[in-house]
Amino acid sequence: MPRQYDVLVCGAGAVGGHAVEFLARRPEVRSIALVDVNAATAKGIAWRATLGALQEGKHVVIDGFGCDLLDQDATNALVSSIDPRVVFHAATLLTVPEMARGLTAETFARIREDGMAGFLSAHVVLGMKVQTALAGLGRYVPLIMASFPDFTNQVLGKFGVGPITGIGNVDNIACEVQAIVAQRLGISALDVTPLIVAHHSVAEWFQRSGSAGQAPWFARVSVNGVDRSSEFDMDALMAESAMRIRGVAQEQRTAASGVKAVLAVLRDDGTFLHSAGPLGRAGGWPARLWADRLELVDVPGLDETKAEEIALAGQRKGGIAEIEADGTLVATETCAAMMRALFDIDVNRITPERIEPTARLLRAKLTEAIRSGL
Repeated sequence: MPRQYDVLVCGAGAVGGHAVEFLARRPEVRSIALVDVNAATAKGIAWRATLGALQEGKHVVIDGFGCDLLDQDATNALVSSIDPRVVFHAATLLTVPEMARGLTAETFARIREDGMAGFLSAHVVLGMKVQTALAGLGRYVPLIMASFPDFTNQVLGKFGVGPITGIGNVDNIACEVQAIVAQRLGISALDVTPLIVAHHSVAEWFQRSGSAGQAPWFARVSVNGVDRSSEFDMDALMAESAMRIRGVAQEQRTAASGVKAVLAVLRDDGTFLHSAGPLGRAGGWPARLWADRLELVDVPGLDETKAEEIALAGQRKGGIAEIEADGTLVATETCAAMMRALFDIDVNRITPERIEPTARLLRAKLTEAIRSGL
């Protein structure tokens, strides 16, 4: 066991598991710790990634650990022993793919329509535990969030040093625009630079319906430094991309977004990316990332006030009316009504002390709903 691991990955599910495989093959990474509530899964994926990297001539130390991150004392002890340079947090008490597979199509469609953020406590709580453990190390450790970061980063930012960035969501949208514009022009995608402000609700709507729905977004795209936005219907481009990938699992590309952020921290090089929940804000914004800071990138034609309006409109569409200064989660009326009707849970106003018990209840209620065929 190394004295200090380069990366701690929390969660050995689809996103975390793929992230470990990708990171294992990068020259910047010499050691990885993978933590999951299921120790056998963490150890198995760690060994698989070790062998996969070796097939490509890369030797990296990858160790798997079992830990229930809800147990604060156990999480503190584990994080202290791992002493990571950076943390990629992809653990949550429940996942959207689990809901899609386990619930009826009608129930899942109503949740997506009325607000996925009804389940926000279940996505926040493990990040809170890891955040607390990192604070005990006595030094700054960048925390990168995968679990609903447009929302969770705002909440965690109220309780101390928040995550340095979130991943996926708007970063996925930007990658799609970059790739499809390049295809249309017959050029390298590396010559295309998108600048997008959007909430993850936009990506959600494109994937389900081929349009941005009622969630606004703003996009500019340049080619070799020349703005060519006027040549493209951005909604149409995103609809086409969504159609191409709607039928396949997409956790790999989300994991790749996380890997990009982890490598930016390890290299400390100001990598350009689209950050979800940057600096504790709603939505996603273009930014540059270093080991100890993130800086937003200006988007031509969009001032900060308008950008915030776009992000908050997407947040409301996702089911959260407000995240108050103390971290209290206030659901929209539509979202709260849906959660009462389907799961008999009150998410109207969740104060910080209610986040963990609500998260546990959400987990139990979802399990019950899946078993009963809701």
